[in-house]
Amino acid sequence: YQPKVNPNRLSIVFYEYRTTNAERIELFCNGRESELIERQDGQSDDLDNNDNNNRKIFVCSEFIRQVTFGTGSQVGIPRQVGTNYAHFWTWKETPGDKDKLTGNLLTAAYLDPQDALFFDEPSKPVAVYS
Repeated sequence: YQPKVNPNRLSIVFYEYRTTNAERIELFCNGRESELIERQDGQSDDLDNNDNNNRKIFVCSEFIRQVTFGTGSQVGIPRQVGTNYAHFWTWKETPGDKDKLTGNLLTAAYLDPQDALFFDEPSKPVAVYS
């Protein structure tokens, strides 16, 4: 990782013959967003049970493109696989203790433009993990 050269790129090189699927992975961050939401009295969501008024919620997201390089199943033909996904984090103040936070991570995986189903729903994830 060289943040001064490119803060949006991370390269990972594996020891030779230690992995079966990859020799190298390149991660590209294509977008980051963050927002601090200050909740007002009376606003709540299903998880809050109206107990946590005036709480702040910090929301951030990153959209990542991962390119995995490895040896293919045919000798002399390298393999390259691209994957697109996004991470969404939420951080909430813990009720009764403003020095503690509760966090949640949601990961959404998206199809690549080379996939035949990409154009059916290009903006919707095909898998979501939480």
